[in-house]
Amino acid sequence: MTKRWLIPALGLALAVGLFVGDGRDLPRAAAEESGWTTIKVEKGDTVYSIARRFGTDVETVSRMNRLDDPSFIRVGQALRVPLRKREAESGERGESRPALLPMAYGRDLGDFTLTAYTAGPESTGKSPGHPAYGITSSGAPAVEGVTIAVDPSVIPIGSRVYIEGLGYFVAQDTGSAIKGKRIDVFMNDLEEALQFGVKKGVRVAIVD
Repeated sequence: MTKRWLIPALGLALAVGLFVGDGRDLPRAAAEESGWTTIKVEKGDTVYSIARRFGTDVETVSRMNRLDDPSFIRVGQALRVPLRKREAESGERGESRPALLPMAYGRDLGDFTLTAYTAGPESTGKSPGHPAYGITSSGAPAVEGVTIAVDPSVIPIGSRVYIEGLGYFVAQDTGSAIKGKRIDVFMNDLEEALQFGVKKGVRVAIVD
């Protein structure tokens, strides 16, 4: 996708695969008292979309469910997620969760600007049926919740990257508009990419 165009207001999620315990060993009331509940993965869900729906991030959901690779979840799988109610109550009390420090995850690269893109013509100039549709500049298929486009002079292709608030990704793609401290997050859905918008001042680290 080396010749794609950056969508001005574009913007992530995941695929489907591993099984985790369903959490039914704990009564719902006890779960809610602990600040979390259990949901079932539905068709089209990704860890990113679930995290966004519950007002949390990929890192938190992955940690709560011991997901080694958040890009692998499956339909019907049970996942624990934090309750929005508790987050709202914390906000009312003026409490805030400490920001995750990128240095704890690898080499801190500082603040980046994030946007999002899709495999479609609005981002890449390619339509389904094109031999290079959905293929990154590294040759790997673009996968939501995994693929990001970077400036190789800043983040080498193939690097595992931690993005604060979003989680782990792999630098697999490049783009003519992706220069310097800018990252384009791959998404399957154009509407979601547009809603992602432009996020500035996001801490990024290369995971060693």
